[in-house]
Amino acid sequence: MADLTILGSGVSGLTSAITLLEHGYDVQIVTKEKTEETTSAVAGAIWFPYEARPFKKVNAWSLESFNKFKALSKDASTGISMIDYAIILNTSEKPWWLQSIPPDHIISDSVSGFYNKDYSGYIVNIPLIETPVYLPWLVNHFKSLGGSFSIREISDLDELNEFDLAINCTGLGAKKLFGDTEMYPIQGQVVRVSPDSSVRGMATDFHFGKNSEEMAYIIPRKDGIILGGSARLDVDSIKPDPEFSSRIIDYNSEYEQKLKELPVLETKVGLRPGRSEIRLEKDPNFSVVHNYGHGGAGYTVSWGCANSVLELVRKSLS
Repeated sequence: MADLTILGSGVSGLTSAITLLEHGYDVQIVTKEKTEETTSAVAGAIWFPYEARPFKKVNAWSLESFNKFKALSKDASTGISMIDYAIILNTSEKPWWLQSIPPDHIISDSVSGFYNKDYSGYIVNIPLIETPVYLPWLVNHFKSLGGSFSIREISDLDELNEFDLAINCTGLGAKKLFGDTEMYPIQGQVVRVSPDSSVRGMATDFHFGKNSEEMAYIIPRKDGIILGGSARLDVDSIKPDPEFSSRIIDYNSEYEQKLKELPVLETKVGLRPGRSEIRLEKDPNFSVVHNYGHGGAGYTVSWGCANSVLELVRKSLS
């Protein structure tokens, strides 16, 4: 059986690698940075289809991942749990992502159970991913299945000739490596405050603020509450904006007033790998299967996309 090489050690690379290992392939990950240095380590992370297209495929991949995360939540060592989460809307229309949530996990089509104010939205029961726990679990699981890491940057396409088949999970790196002009950074800033078990999770499914690039979301992790956020297109700076951090706390305090009282632990900025749509296909010119451009839904579509990678690998090697 062919040896497979994953390019990239973020959540997409790791889940693709694990899926292939579980189906009998020999897999190595070649990466310029360790997993804890990737954008995946900056993410909140909550399961929710966001800033990713095409919608129909994203819904399908998201549902596959939902079911996988739900199964993983039965093992506390994974860092996955299922929580009730409020999604606030500013429209009466049904959102496109609703089809990706199993009907028995749509708790209510009203958020009145969370808030006294007249907000429109849904309460859903969805996976919460504690990234400081989940990412090391993925790395250890990958190694336990026989996978290996090589810290190395692939900077020239000619270097791909040494691999039987490569799976490209380089995220924004694909813009330079493969000359993909459809790739663009989506800058996101988050603030982590001290944990408080009484704070409930929520997100606005709409943007506001300058250039409509800001939103509010609360992700109540055990190591602290993640507050967001922003989606600034084509902004590639990873320098935190202190003024915006204050606005993030103000935005979210509208939903949970006690957030203003919680000490700020840290501020982080990450660059989501934006693209016109997720690229998941066999390259016509190279022995490469692409899996990148997941926008703000890297965790959300990870296992579904990994299953599609498996199908493409089988076809490529048949």
